[in-house]
Amino acid sequence: MRKIIWLILFNFGLLYGGNEMLLDSANAYNLVNRTNKINQSIITNSSAIIVFPTFVKAGFILGATIGRGVMLVRDDIPQEYIDDNITAHQNSIWSAVPVRLGGATIGLQAGYENNFIVMYVMNKAVIKDIYDNKLTLSASASVSFMDYGVNSEAISDMGLSDIYAYTNNRGFFVGAELGGSVITVDDKIKFDTASYGYEQLMQAISVIR
Repeated sequence: MRKIIWLILFNFGLLYGGNEMLLDSANAYNLVNRTNKINQSIITNSSAIIVFPTFVKAGFILGATIGRGVMLVRDDIPQEYIDDNITAHQNSIWSAVPVRLGGATIGLQAGYENNFIVMYVMNKAVIKDIYDNKLTLSASASVSFMDYGVNSEAISDMGLSDIYAYTNNRGFFVGAELGGSVITVDDKIKFDTASYGYEQLMQAISVIR
């Protein structure tokens, strides 16, 4: 069973190219914002947005989670929080960074599940931790998981969490073992700023200022 899990995850990584990821990220971001009532202050005050257009959970009792996606960092973030090796377009206020998420799960679970996740990063220090490959969800960064369709417009404690996460799957975050998962920069993926996928992703987030 363990070999099957890692075979699935390995093939997922090989088949998922950078430009396709950007286009899927644009579609995922648009869908999340259409189906979730997100507090506007979360969107406008975020320092970065992380989109995992494919987030895989696979296993039985002992399982694994993996996601590959893009972190969009505001260009006005102080240099001390960011890395020089990022993909930016001269006409954009955002820079695109390939990222991955991985972790292990233990408990009652079976089969294979595929979803996507959008995370709004409120704390600039989280961005630096991702560049330094030392961000662990719920350990070095507090996360508020907002279940599909839940109205978060009325939430008043916007400053209490480092990250606000949304999904396309109702009930997905109930019992989802994301605590302990690690987000790091994905050096194996390169983004093309001239690609159609990049253009669509920039268009999707262009309403954010």
